[in-house]
Parts: sequence; C-alpha cells; structure tokens
Amino acid sequence: MAKKDKKQPNIEAPETEDATVVFLRPADRKIPSKPEPEPAPDPEPAPGPEPDPEAEAEAEDRRLSRRDRRRTVISLVLAAVLFCACILLWLNRDRFDPDRFLVLAPEEAAEAKAEYVFDAGSGQVFATAGTGLAAATATGIQLMDADGHIAVSRLFQLETPAIAAGSDCAVFYDIGGTAMCAAFFDGTIRELRAPGTILSATMSAGGYLAVTTDYTGYRALVTVYDPRLEPVYEWYSSSAWVLSAAVSPDNRQLAALCYTASGSEVRLFRLDSEEQQAAFSVSDTVLLDVRWLSQNQLCAYSAEQAIFFTDGGTWSGAFSFDGRTLTDCAFGGEGFAAFALSRYRGGSASELVTLDTAGRVLGRTEVPSEIVSLTASGTEVLVLGPDGALLYSSSLSRKGGLSGLTGFKYALLRSRGEALLVSANYAEVYTF
Repeated sequence: MAKKDKKQPNIEAPETEDATVVFLRPADRKIPSKPEPEPAPDPEPAPGPEPDPEAEAEAEDRRLSRRDRRRTVISLVLAAVLFCACILLWLNRDRFDPDRFLVLAPEEAAEAKAEYVFDAGSGQVFATAGTGLAAATATGIQLMDADGHIAVSRLFQLETPAIAAGSDCAVFYDIGGTAMCAAFFDGTIRELRAPGTILSATMSAGGYLAVTTDYTGYRALVTVYDPRLEPVYEWYSSSAWVLSAAVSPDNRQLAALCYTASGSEVRLFRLDSEEQQAAFSVSDTVLLDVRWLSQNQLCAYSAEQAIFFTDGGTWSGAFSFDGRTLTDCAFGGEGFAAFALSRYRGGSASELVTLDTAGRVLGRTEVPSEIVSLTASGTEVLVLGPDGALLYSSSLSRKGGLSGLTGFKYALLRSRGEALLVSANYAEVYTF
C-alpha cells in the first residue's frame, strides 16, 4: 500500500503596501551584538614654529653645492688617471704586442706530420729555400720543395760548401773557389763561374744575388745578379776590403760591409747609380755581418753589440751584449732581430733577446739549455734545443713547445706554427 506524501501547508506572506517581509529560519537569525566603542583620537601635536622657506632653500642650495663639488673632484681625478694611462700606453706602444696576452702553451710530445730523406756527407750545410730546403755536401747538392719532393739532386764538387737561397731558387757555391750552381724548383740547373775567389754570397727576398769576390787590382768586387742570374751591377772596391754584401728587399739598394784602416764601415749604393749613396762607420768594434730589416733599416752586429741604422747612414740605436757571448742570431720578416746570448763560453744556457729596428728590446727570456738552431719568420721565433723546440712570438711570449726531439741540428720555421727540423739525412715537419 503506497504511502501518500504529506502536503506541507503553503504559507503566504501577507501583502502589505510599501513593505517586504522576509521570513528567516531559526539558524539564519542573528542576534545583534553591542557596538564596540570607537578608539579615542590621537592627541594633536603641539603647534611648532612655522618653517622659514628662505632658510630651507638656502640649506638645500648648500647640500647641492657640496654634491656638485664632490662630483667635480671625482670627474677631475678620473680624467687625470685616464690621461696618465694614455701617456703610458703611448710611451710604451712598441712593447705592446697582442701575443703578450697569449696563455702560456704547454710542451707537447713531438709527433712528425711528414718525413723525407736526402743524402748525407761531409761538410753538410742547409738553407731555407722558400718553404723548402736546400742541402749541400762536399760532393753534391739537393733542392727539396715544401712537401719533401726532390726538385734537383746532382753531383757537384764543393770543397767548402755554402748556400744562398731565395723563394724560387738556391745558389750553391764554394767558399774560396769560383764554382756556383743555381737550382730552381722547376728542376732547372745553371752553372756559373765567379769572376774571382768567392768570399760570400747572399740572396735578397726579391731574388737578387750579391756575390763578393776578390779581384786582381782591387781589394774586392761585388757583383749583383737579377733573378735570371744575369749580372746587373758591379762595384770595384779599391780602398776597403769587403766581407759581404746584401741587396735590399725592394732590390734597389746594395749594402757592403767593409774593413778600412779606421774601422768597420757599411757602404750603401743604389743599383741605378755608380755613386756611393751613404756610409755608416764604427771605429771601436769589428762588425761581423749586416742585414736588411726593412727597405730602409739595417742591422750590423759584432761580438759585443748590435747596431741599427738607416739606408742614409743615420744611427738608429744599439744594444750591448754586456760581456755575454753571442751564440746565434736570426732575422724575422717583420722588422726584428733575435740574438742568443750566453753567460758562459760553452753556451749551455742562453738569454734570448729580440730587438726592433731601432734597437729597442721587444722581449727577453731565459733559455735553460743550449741552442742548437735559432730561426725566425714573420712574427715568430723558433728555438731548437738538444731534446725539444720552443716557439715564441717576436715579443718572446711563449706560444708552444715540443719535447722528445733528438738528433736534429737545423730548424726551419715555415708557415705560422709549422717547423721543418733537419737531421743528417732526413727532415721532419712538426706543428705546434
């Protein structure tokens, strides 16, 4: 029997005019609470003296004035410091080299990248020929390119072998003899006969050959040959003995190192004129050699010092060896010279110094062992020791090193960071 839902009675609110009545359930009803008393207001501060606008403005002006003075003083101090720093940088501009900021490179175990073999023999000598190598013995000559391929190999008798090499060829000659043989990388060979006994021969960067010989009736004769080995200039010296001569990098000038009764002298000539252009003389030292550092700057050195001068015979500067023994030297292609100086005659330890075209020191460093070979190219210097090699910048910041190298006696610095190390009958290429 289904249950019937009980119906709740409908309770309707009585309608009244302008009033609304709402019925609340017991749970919705709230008992009004007693209102809390309002907090008493804070007592007003006692009135003080009224501020003086003119005094406040004056105080503010004083504060701004002191702040401005501090800022002005700080600005002046910073400007003075910056000015002094600029002056120091300008005075020492020649000493700042980007390579100085290189991180010191550790020595690595040497690992050859390439190797090639050539003939050995008595009186063996080597010279840089372009990026290749020229080698001569008492019985033969060889010219090898950068890859070690033999361009020229020939029997050629030389009692005292010597080489003058350039970028395209090498001239092999006999000191004290008259025989000369030029070898080119294309395999061409040309034999020459000097006009007298050969004292020395050098080749410029542009391929001009300067040969110094004795000559009957004169103290010496200097003959200049162009890159085709045709004679283009001759200077007969009647008043001075000539040790060596060299053509400038632009092939326009000739420098001849002479000995006279008053001392050493470098005489300068233009190849388009018979007249002497200038001369540079020193009376207190015997010069051993002269080299071109640039088109108008030269360096001559003795056992005691290195001297720098211009092609007009003007003194540029000098560097004294201070009693140390000169063991080796090298000249870079970017206008600097490197000298190895030993405190001992045996040369077991050396100081390496690099100088600019005015004789100012670019860098100096101690080399702990004997220097077997010193070479320079571009802006780099390579030191070969009995068991390793060190690569430096022209300011003598260390750039790299190789250990475990033995048996090498000649070093050729080629492209940046690459060296050709030469032994008696083979050579190897190493990269730093």
